[in-house]
Amino acid sequence: MEHLNWKVIAFLEGGMGDAGRSFDFILDQDDEWLEKTCDYIQWVFPLDDQTRQAEFVPVLDNESIAIILKSNVARANLIRAASRMRRFWGNGHWIKDTDHNHLRITRVIKSLRLLVSDEEADRMKVWLS
Repeated sequence: MEHLNWKVIAFLEGGMGDAGRSFDFILDQDDEWLEKTCDYIQWVFPLDDQTRQAEFVPVLDNESIAIILKSNVARANLIRAASRMRRFWGNGHWIKDTDHNHLRITRVIKSLRLLVSDEEADRMKVWLS
């Protein structure tokens, strides 16, 4: 497993990410920070495929996915992060034809489905409708 995968697992369990920010630090930020800062979403909601936007983001492999799925702390943090993002998106400013938040929403749903459960991913989808 790549070094980055171990770092994202530790981050999801409350550790520091590459930018020197903890999981809780990110969740504690205001909506303006969440809107303007672009490098946190890939760490808070990692996936198993490379993103176009950032070269130095975690890309999960099967082993790291299995570890996260077994980690109650990481899964609970992902659920907390999804709740925080719903509060952020609840202001509706992103509801327009094109917005970078559309990609973020897709990422959150995919990550929840991959790392938590279909039910959590579906909860996000239902909330959006």
